[in-house]
Amino acid sequence: MTVRSALSSLALPIPVLRLGRAVYVAYGALTIAAVMLVLWAVTGFVRNARRAVALQRAASRLMLAALGCRFFVRGAPPARGGGACVFVANHTSYLDIPLILAALDCDFAFVTKHELLEWPIISRITRAGAHIPVDRDRVESRGAVVARIIKTLRAGRRVLIFPEGTFSFDDRLRPFHAGAFKSAVAAGVPVVPIALAGVAGVWSQHAHFPRAGRVEIWVGDPLDVPANDSAALVEALRSEAHRFIAAHVLPVSKRDDSV
Repeated sequence: MTVRSALSSLALPIPVLRLGRAVYVAYGALTIAAVMLVLWAVTGFVRNARRAVALQRAASRLMLAALGCRFFVRGAPPARGGGACVFVANHTSYLDIPLILAALDCDFAFVTKHELLEWPIISRITRAGAHIPVDRDRVESRGAVVARIIKTLRAGRRVLIFPEGTFSFDDRLRPFHAGAFKSAVAAGVPVVPIALAGVAGVWSQHAHFPRAGRVEIWVGDPLDVPANDSAALVEALRSEAHRFIAAHVLPVSKRDDSV
């Protein structure tokens, strides 16, 4: 029996449970704020994107530990010195990027919302890691982002993309947009699917703050891209990535092999 289930079986009074939750939120929020401020300050002295991402990885691990969010990596994470690829993952909450940063011991840039650059602390961290902001409401921004992704890949750096384009808030997958797979084909690099399982139980759409819990991160085998720049290839990559993620995230009753 886990500590959490043991506490649940005690049937504590609601005021006590609320007090415990308030203490947890206060502790977690203060810890995250402190870690982010230190990261922001140290990042000001870093001029190398890979070093900045290494700092972000360390900060992510500290914050997840403070929240009691335990993560377990399954499959074969890529080696630190490997070549470029496109990571594609399901998107459930703001914890997704810290989880993947903490789980993968390799350098990569991630695509993120342009609105986050309006937050001074997040802006410095994002720019230092040479991450890629996208304004989803502007067609020209999306086109420029695809070009930047391809340029980053051709320079030998990995890129993380959430092909759903926004949060799913639960374990149901939204349809995947084709941009991530078109970028991989254009750059001639493999696609590596990543399934985040259990994040919705740690931070649901109804909660303003996460809670302690367990997350599994499944890393699939690379989906190689042959020298064939075609719509059929893009669709095949999208379908296979969707199938892998669905197989490791969704209960059998919710799975849908169609994309």
